[in-house]
Amino acid sequence: MLKIHKRPRIDKLVSEQRVESASWGRRIYLALLAVLAIFVLNYLFGDMLFLRAEGILLTDRAIVAADYPGRVVSVEVKEGQAVEKGDVLLRMESAQMVRDIAELTLRSAEVGERNTELKTKLAVVEALLPIAERHVKESETTLSDFDRLDNKGLISSYRLTDAVNSKYQAAERQAELKSQAELLRSQVPTVSASFERANSALSSLERLYDGGVVRAFQAGIVGPRVPSPGRVVQFGDDLLEIHGTNTYVLAYLPNSYLFSIEPGEPVTVKAGSTTVQGHIEAVLPVADALPPEFQNMFRPRDRSRLMRISLDARDLAVSQKVSVRGCWWLCERPADSARQAVQARGEGDDADGSDRRGD
Repeated sequence: MLKIHKRPRIDKLVSEQRVESASWGRRIYLALLAVLAIFVLNYLFGDMLFLRAEGILLTDRAIVAADYPGRVVSVEVKEGQAVEKGDVLLRMESAQMVRDIAELTLRSAEVGERNTELKTKLAVVEALLPIAERHVKESETTLSDFDRLDNKGLISSYRLTDAVNSKYQAAERQAELKSQAELLRSQVPTVSASFERANSALSSLERLYDGGVVRAFQAGIVGPRVPSPGRVVQFGDDLLEIHGTNTYVLAYLPNSYLFSIEPGEPVTVKAGSTTVQGHIEAVLPVADALPPEFQNMFRPRDRSRLMRISLDARDLAVSQKVSVRGCWWLCERPADSARQAVQARGEGDDADGSDRRGD
């Protein structure tokens, strides 16, 4: 009877197992080589074919700087606290500002006193000037009468001399009052303008100092750097940052990509395990050096173009490093969607027109 299964020979059993294991070893080796080749190709040429960029999540940031030298007395906010416009951020004290306000107050008072004095003198001169003019006219009339009487020999020379002196004194007083009036009229506007500027400067200085209170000039979130009480600051030193609610990603495009990037294209922004959707708002016509954390140690320092991506990043932290990914060939292009919308609208118009014609 024939044997259904031929038993393997004992002397060939080891060699047959070695052939089977060698076959699986070659498969694993080739698979590893393929994976390595794909990894190398993706590392070298992936940026040419896929939209991959690194970026930073930013907001509309505002810097609250010291407008005067002083010392921080108290801090009314904490890191990450939401503030509204006009909220008190911190309180400061400044001996220099107090001294400047006192000196400017004294200067404003002196200028105001001088302004009042000049206006009073001008009012007195303007009140006396008509009387002086009338005195001059009356002296001229009296002198004319005395001259006629003197021609007839009816008046003494003493009375005539007295009339001449009276006319001279009246004319002198009139000229003096006129010159004083002209001088005062020219000085009053200058002193009044100086007084107004002094008051305006004093008001601006008091409003700037505001008793040492520093307020938020916009709504937002307080940044991570908050000064501690007792810190001495100089003019222009940064006190803290306020991050606005308008968030966006500033991403660095690779220089080797071979496809076009248009505003409005959808992208995926990922930070750790959080993924949000966004769209390209604009490709900026500027380039900037990549931050150190974005630089590749195997490549020279690079500068890349920037693109701005708008998104709703409620679950992401400000200044967080993110990665941007897109599908430029599989996703629907903005131009294609716009063209399809136009075509759909045209077909709808045609259908409406045919219905109307049928009616």
